[in-house]
Amino acid sequence: MSQHTISKQDLEHAYVLLCSWGLEFELIYYQLRQDRLHFIRPCVHQVLHLVTEAMHKGPPICYTQWTMERTIGNLGQEIHQPSKPYENLAEEGVRRCRVNALLAIMPELDDGIQGLPMGSVDLKDGFVLLRKRDKRPWLPTGEEARIIREFIGQGQPLHRFKRNVKFIYNEQERLGEVQYFARLATDLTEEDAEEAQFTDVAILRLYTLLDERLLHISSNMLVISKSSNQFVVTHVKSIKSMVGMVPHSLRHPSGTIEDCFFLMEKPGLDISQLGIPYSMYQDEVDQDTNIE
Repeated sequence: MSQHTISKQDLEHAYVLLCSWGLEFELIYYQLRQDRLHFIRPCVHQVLHLVTEAMHKGPPICYTQWTMERTIGNLGQEIHQPSKPYENLAEEGVRRCRVNALLAIMPELDDGIQGLPMGSVDLKDGFVLLRKRDKRPWLPTGEEARIIREFIGQGQPLHRFKRNVKFIYNEQERLGEVQYFARLATDLTEEDAEEAQFTDVAILRLYTLLDERLLHISSNMLVISKSSNQFVVTHVKSIKSMVGMVPHSLRHPSGTIEDCFFLMEKPGLDISQLGIPYSMYQDEVDQDTNIE
């Protein structure tokens, strides 16, 4: 529900899971008894309306409380006159709306960043290969991270928490740790001998396939994986976004503790489709099979 774009299938899955959570929560904590109703906060019931409201208004991330609070905070930072703060805040909001309306009608008025940094290489489709001195990325998702290096073996080591990515490998979403970016010169023919041709690749260290059992029992929320010794080379445009792989100590029912990583993604980006089928009707099917 934190995506800017939500598919119909995702809405259906979210609705079933949220309704199941709400019913189970109420059965556990107040057992549908009126004398215990004060134990339940309104936010518990409000969550159940997220999907229906998204169908009418759009994704909640575009209009809900945290979005409005961030906008109010940004407008407050633009106020430089100590007198009449609320009047000035309202005026800043009006100006922002006017500017947004003009940019929507006439995009050519946008005087934002023009061109590319010096020494960078335009890889097309929104990808830009930056020099190692650049501190900010130029990726289609616009995330803040240092992910582009110039040539293989010539850049400083990437920080671990800055180089985990989600990418497409063998038509499947995988997780990997970027080791290097490189531009490989391809064979030249007589026709294009005057202009060099390059293939832009990334060398990644793969994470192991996710734990399907934990993914299933957590309703596709807990993605557990471990670092492997397998390295692959893939085109840079197969990288979809940066992700966080947080160290985690997983305790098994047997009592053993295993070191691993769990996946965290930035709210607002498309969630991972890691190829593990999940049926929102699985519980109903399991219950029906037990009926004699």
